[in-house]
Amino acid sequence: MAVPTRCKKRLGSYLMAVRQRAGRTTAEAAVELKQDSPSTMNRYEAGEVLPNWGTVRTLLDYYGATKAERDQASRLWDDARVEPRSVRLPSMVPKAFRKLVNAEQREAVQERVLAPYVLPALLQTERYARALVQAAHRFYNPATRQGDVVAARMKRQKPLEGPDPLALHVLIDEAVVQRKIGGPDVHREQLARLLLVAEKPNITLQVITFGVGAYGTMNGSCVIVDYPEPDAVPGVYLEYPAGGAWVEDPEDVQRFTNMFDDVSALALSPADSTDLIHRQLRELAGA
Repeated sequence: MAVPTRCKKRLGSYLMAVRQRAGRTTAEAAVELKQDSPSTMNRYEAGEVLPNWGTVRTLLDYYGATKAERDQASRLWDDARVEPRSVRLPSMVPKAFRKLVNAEQREAVQERVLAPYVLPALLQTERYARALVQAAHRFYNPATRQGDVVAARMKRQKPLEGPDPLALHVLIDEAVVQRKIGGPDVHREQLARLLLVAEKPNITLQVITFGVGAYGTMNGSCVIVDYPEPDAVPGVYLEYPAGGAWVEDPEDVQRFTNMFDDVSALALSPADSTDLIHRQLRELAGA
């Protein structure tokens, strides 16, 4: 099935810009490619279909592309060609959750997460994730292998890597820093991982201290998914035991984005947050 992805969209947008600069229409480009209609051209430019390199080269020739434009198109095509495959999720996974994972892998440019209880999956170590999956075993289909769930969770982290990674802003409760999920060794490993990822330019990590008191709704985690289009309304994923739901009504989404901003203002700065995590690690080392 043809599916838009971030890399294919970037290539398609670039080809559209070069075409428009050349004063050509999609119908004219389709004729040059000996296509019956411009529908395939439209799918190229929308990022739904990746054209082969021969097609890209023909279009660049037709548009009179400069060497700089050809080089840029080549880089974008290479990125789109090696884009990672979809995450293989275990069977019986709710549709709302599948939509979240697809958005992470294919469409989103930023994800904002409020995590009052446990770390979001995108930041979990394998052993931390395994401990969570084992604790929640009664909510999984008996036929589902826990190892498959953990493996899928690890693969979800791929968009945080590479030359154009997903931006991630996470607000975690201080309880998340202190709770020894998986035992002291797993806890230390997970905190050390947090310190490493917090150094990445695409990741912002803030801790909400106990002294803040009440914040947000206090009812659970939420994930805000931001799309690349300037006028696109973000999607909000709400997770609950054995499922999840999407909020897409613009007014409701605005409430969640405003809440996230409010809590971010209450939380420690990223630098103070990493200091708190360092202190927790030192306490664990002395225990």
